[in-house]
Amino acid sequence: MENKKRALSWREFVESGFDGREYQFPDFEGTFAATIACKRWDRNKNLLAYLDFDDGRKIMTSAWSEKNYLGLADIPLNTCVSVSFQFSAKGISYLRSVEVI
Repeated sequence: MENKKRALSWREFVESGFDGREYQFPDFEGTFAATIACKRWDRNKNLLAYLDFDDGRKIMTSAWSEKNYLGLADIPLNTCVSVSFQFSAKGISYLRSVEVI
């Protein structure tokens, strides 16, 4: 039950009417200001966050349970955050940090 308070289940996500089709996974690194538009749990119990960047980009990113979702699960929707992305050794951009601003 606690998970549902922190992010939507797939069913809740569908029922919410949120349109995530414009959101892309990042292919860059750096630190950016964004607003949390939506959060849901994926099938692997990781957190999938939909972020509206201040520059207009719409980004979705995963946060993993073993890193306590970088605190993202506990940050309310519509909160302005600073997010940092970094490339992994395999060249995939991943969420490195989240900070409320």
